[in-house]
Amino acid sequence: MVGVALPDLLRQSPPTAADPRGAVHGGAALPPMAGAPGAASRTIVGMPAAVFGPAPAPPDPRLAGGTLVVGTPPMAGPGARLDAAAAQGAPPLDHTVPLAPSIAPGRAPAPPPAASRTLVGVARPGIAPLAPGAPAVFDSAPDPDLEARYQPAAELGATMAPIRARVPALRNPALMHPQRLNLKHRLGPLPPPRKRARTSRRAVAVVAAGGVLALGAVLFALLWPSAPPVTARARADAGGREVIELRCETCPDGTAVAVGEGRATIAGRVAHIPLASPLSVGENQMKVAIDRPGSGRDETVGVSIHVAYRIRPDLGTLQGERPSIQVVIEASKGTQVVLDGKEVALTSGRAIEAIDVTEAVTGLSDETKTLSRQVPYTVTPPDGPREQGMVSVAVGIAPLVVEAPGPSVVIDKESFVLAGRTARGAQLFAGAHPIAVRPDGTFAHVMNVSSVGATQFEVRAKMQGMAPRIAKIAVRRVDRIDTAAKEFAARSPLGYAALAAGGADLIGKPIALSGEVLETRRQGYSTLLLLSVSPASGCKEGGATAASAGAGLRAPGACKVRLVHGAENPAQRGDVLTAYGTVAPPFAAPDGVAIPEVWVEFTQKGAR
Repeated sequence: MVGVALPDLLRQSPPTAADPRGAVHGGAALPPMAGAPGAASRTIVGMPAAVFGPAPAPPDPRLAGGTLVVGTPPMAGPGARLDAAAAQGAPPLDHTVPLAPSIAPGRAPAPPPAASRTLVGVARPGIAPLAPGAPAVFDSAPDPDLEARYQPAAELGATMAPIRARVPALRNPALMHPQRLNLKHRLGPLPPPRKRARTSRRAVAVVAAGGVLALGAVLFALLWPSAPPVTARARADAGGREVIELRCETCPDGTAVAVGEGRATIAGRVAHIPLASPLSVGENQMKVAIDRPGSGRDETVGVSIHVAYRIRPDLGTLQGERPSIQVVIEASKGTQVVLDGKEVALTSGRAIEAIDVTEAVTGLSDETKTLSRQVPYTVTPPDGPREQGMVSVAVGIAPLVVEAPGPSVVIDKESFVLAGRTARGAQLFAGAHPIAVRPDGTFAHVMNVSSVGATQFEVRAKMQGMAPRIAKIAVRRVDRIDTAAKEFAARSPLGYAALAAGGADLIGKPIALSGEVLETRRQGYSTLLLLSVSPASGCKEGGATAASAGAGLRAPGACKVRLVHGAENPAQRGDVLTAYGTVAPPFAAPDGVAIPEVWVEFTQKGAR
């Protein structure tokens, strides 16, 4: 309601059926308020006060449960009296309150300052809805007295003189918060819930996104695989030995690194550390000690070396009865290995292939030779690409020279001398018997032949880290040299014509030559003779005749042959003899002339 004074309502409102106790809760009507203005001065919005008359109509049931707000306009000062009733001691109006049915009386709190109280409206049909939010109900019949009872809206906002009344205090806490009342007791709908500002949600989203990005950056820095400062892998060095190739990006030149007993020095960020024993196939966890020069940081780091397969040479069998090079193959299950064109069958992931090198180390040589082998291989892992490579072997062969008795000898005695030279520090064996070697590498040993007959034995020179050198010597003991000459003729020996033609294919073949001895000389335990071959042995140049005519050793057309007899020979210059032996490589004279050479097995006086 707008524009109705509280004293009028409190004085004129009769009891109703809904509230039989009276207009004010408590059971009795309130007495007229002192100082209330006359009927002529009281108005409802747009209506004079006379409309109500002495006997006002019953209150509008639409106002039940509503909110009535009463106040004092600012123009009236506090405590102003409006009529004579104020002198009767009526209690002054304390403050403005909302009134509703079923409210128990009580003392209200202190009123607000009078300057802030105003008279606030009563709902009038046509001006404001009585029940906002409820569906409107219209009466089809027009009200004929509507215009008489209501005045124009020009009086809206009329004021009243200030009044005071004692109103019981509200004890119902629900009335202190009208928005919490039931919807049927409210004059209007609840205001819509206030939405959170979009900026707050955006700010939260931005902060959350920033946090996710920061966390991602941290995880990226921690978990991204970066190149390790120290890496290692297994490989073979130039000598075929397995080493660890260590690469350290933070190590200056001169840094000492060690793995177990193996040590090396960094040069160009790389070091090759020798291994005491080969690594196993699979993962190998190792510790590397790093000692940087000067005040550099020293540390011990762990490295992992993965070996998928291993193909390596083993030189241990070089010292066997038949020298050989072994190729040891280790690979994981399911790996296919082809070595030198042949597929290798693996047993429990391992196989060994032997390469016989007996012929390569057999024969006399006064210098160290190199035994070299290149063995190709192909490896196809079960879950990886095919790989190809080469097993390289390069090892020296110990030198060995046998001066006596030579490759083959025929004797009519029960003993002969085995003499020659080898490398210093080498070991020498005649068969299974060791032969003493002097500090300078020379040796001489008397060998006994217990019975008549032919035999063959091996002289082997061994040296640590080198392949052995083998010399095979054939020895035949006879009762008489004449018997040996007859047996030799049965082998179809070559003559001088074939020897003069030359050819590497002739080396080692039997030969028999007769002629005159032009020169003789002892060399160690052997005898060197220069023979001028007779025409009977195939010399067509008349070598012996030219020599006897005074042409000497350098006479043009002389058929000269150098004889090497691995024993003490009693022949003298000018003697005629026949030499039986095998073809040897040509001898290079000091003047550059190549002279044919024969290894003599035995000699017999006289021409053949």
